[in-house]
Amino acid sequence: MADYAKRQLKALDRIAKKISDAESHLTKIEDSEPDRRHRTAQHETINDIKSILKHAKKVSADNAKIEGKADEDHYVYVEDEEGVIKDLDADFKELDEKLDKLSDTDGYDIKRYLEEHHSLDKAKEILVKAGKLN
Repeated sequence: MADYAKRQLKALDRIAKKISDAESHLTKIEDSEPDRRHRTAQHETINDIKSILKHAKKVSADNAKIEGKADEDHYVYVEDEEGVIKDLDADFKELDEKLDKLSDTDGYDIKRYLEEHHSLDKAKEILVKAGKLN
């Protein structure tokens, strides 16, 4: 049982890392020359967003396994998780702000991807259902 909680915590940490990576790539785009598309940074940002969704699904799957065996005695990483969850709320807000500020020319590929797939919204929805995001 502790393995699921531990895996869930690792997945939450990975989501935080991927949000940080995406913000770093967005900063690279913002700091580049005006009207330059910066395709590599856009591609990396899209990959980070896909990874956020993948890890959110892992959190949800592990959460279901933990809840399914809730009657057993087990150690859940609640104290460790609380800090990560608070940080995730702030990280998602900051990422949303950076994505909103992204110009249409500089962030064309990212904006098109988000409009077509809604990966970030899906990830947030999954985390909210799992009780890991407010």
